Amino acid sequence: MGKSWKIDPEKCTGCRTCEVVCSVQHDGELNLGQSRIKIVKWEEEGLDVPVVCQHCEVPVCAENCPTGALYKDDRAGCVLYRKESCIGCKLCFLVCPTGGIGLDSGDGILKCDLCGGDPQCVRFCSSRAIERLSSEQAAEKQRRKSAKAFAQSLRPDHE
Repeated sequence: MGKSWKIDPEKCTGCRTCEVVCSVQHDGELNLGQSRIKIVKWEEEGLDVPVVCQHCEVPVCAENCPTGALYKDDRAGCVLYRKESCIGCKLCFLVCPTGGIGLDSGDGILKCDLCGGDPQCVRFCSSRAIERLSSEQAAEKQRRKSAKAFAQSLRPDHE
């Protein structure tokens, strides 16, 4: 059974700890521009949304990579990146439907690698806005959230 991200924008405080730990984990220094996860902020709505590679079942990025620099590792359950094979065409960046691929300050891309199986963004997210769950756990959380919203909409005080 695969794993899925469970990202809850309602819990995200916009603290950017996920970006900090990601950049330190991968580059050994605090450089938010090199983080593989990004917080997208909508100040008017008071909304902060963590955006990260979803490691899609059918990775459009890998399918469009002309050199195989991006590839699905079914054993690890993620889409991985071989920088040495990348020619810098940015096709993956352009076709990613979730915006989960970023551009490196060099000539490559920035893409989540799940920190080798222990995503530090999940580990350090104090508000639990970012989680990695089994697909069934993620589906159950979504069902419960939808059922709660539906039940609340049926209450007389919502008419």
